[in-house]
Amino acid sequence: MALQIISVVLFTVFFSEALTLKCYSCSTPVPPETCTETANCNSQSTQCSSITYNGTVVKSCSASCGILSVNVEQFLMTSRCCNSDLCNITTDLSNGMKCYTCSATNCLNTLACKGDESQCITATAELVGTNTTLKGCASKSVCDNSALLQQQMPNIRNVSCCVGHLCNNGQSLTQGALLLLVAILPLLFSF
Repeated sequence: MALQIISVVLFTVFFSEALTLKCYSCSTPVPPETCTETANCNSQSTQCSSITYNGTVVKSCSASCGILSVNVEQFLMTSRCCNSDLCNITTDLSNGMKCYTCSATNCLNTLACKGDESQCITATAELVGTNTTLKGCASKSVCDNSALLQQQMPNIRNVSCCVGHLCNNGQSLTQGALLLLVAILPLLFSF
């Protein structure tokens, strides 16, 4: 009888351990390659999460999490969820889509979109007292709920998204007019 009780207890301990989800876990922002600790999740945590912010990552077990991604040249934030052991390793590979992004001098650079970033985004942000145009890639969840993005980051305004390779070009009329003038100017003085 004692052998049966010990067998049941051992079976329960090992079986319940096997049923829990195992995730990578680092509770403070660290470089992605240094987050190698693992944790067995409790029964309420059914997902592994990974939140990346400008080169650092926080990984954990989660009861619920949202999937979102914003990737512009000045800012990168992604939140990923998955539900298999050690799935929150966060290796976002390029998905083949590209969007325009802005550097300090122009908005003609391109950016390779990653993971679930399926839309191009354009927004205005007030940075150090100056209005700046932000362009890049975003997930559908960010574009569908741009009001939430603006609540989380009040300095971001005028968020718009589009679907399609390099669809967020949208140069201003002033830039277009200047380019047209530069192209026509030699013709005017050739007579």
